Amino acid sequence: MALTIEMMNEYGTPAVRITVDEASALLETHEIDAVIERLTLIRAAMRPEVPKEPSRTHQYVIEMDPCWHTEKHPLYDGAVLFMRHSGLGWAGFALPTSSLAKLNEALTNHLHTLELEEAHAVMN
Repeated sequence: MALTIEMMNEYGTPAVRITVDEASALLETHEIDAVIERLTLIRAAMRPEVPKEPSRTHQYVIEMDPCWHTEKHPLYDGAVLFMRHSGLGWAGFALPTSSLAKLNEALTNHLHTLELEEAHAVMN
């Protein structure tokens, strides 16, 4: 099976052409968003599951300074953290209070380390 995915500019409108063997489909932005969302739902149900820890050898695409939003979770004690990826869109993560505390501690530790490094650089 031959699969190709390529960016197109049909009639001035950005699109993606997906070709599998001899069949092709031309998808516009809203259709790509729908495919990505559907694929994430399907992938979440597949085995093996996505690893619980990030790989140390994989070259991840890193979103620099992403937009984010938080709000109280409507059904339980915790919060929902939404993060925006420019290609994947918005993803929501429901975090219970215990996870919020761990995340807060981890981020505080990172900030503290950065402050120490900055202070050390100024002293040199």
